[in-house]
Amino acid sequence: MAAHETHNTGARRPLTYQVVFAGSVYVGTLAGNVTLTNKSAQYLKLDPGGSARDVTLPAVEDGLFFEIVNAADAAEDLVVKNDAGSVVVTISQNEKATVRSSTSAWVHTGIVGIALS
Repeated sequence: MAAHETHNTGARRPLTYQVVFAGSVYVGTLAGNVTLTNKSAQYLKLDPGGSARDVTLPAVEDGLFFEIVNAADAAEDLVVKNDAGSVVVTISQNEKATVRSSTSAWVHTGIVGIALS
């Protein structure tokens, strides 16, 4: 099947293949605080690397979201902040949260405990 298809009829058709977004996943260990941009990976599995770290979000942009997993090997938090420095959510070891931007604010849609292997 072709990598992309063009349909000029305006009809909706179901996808018959997996959609893959280049650069949409990042896995890594932090050496310090990190600032995300609207071009950062949307799915981030982060090990704070020995102490709590700040993860600063970009300016609000309707539709932008990040799913952030805390892959710490000890009790180290990821403190997710908006671009003004206000805390949106704190993600503890073995937890994940999704943060979404509206046109006016960043919000989180809950924290979920996870088992990392």
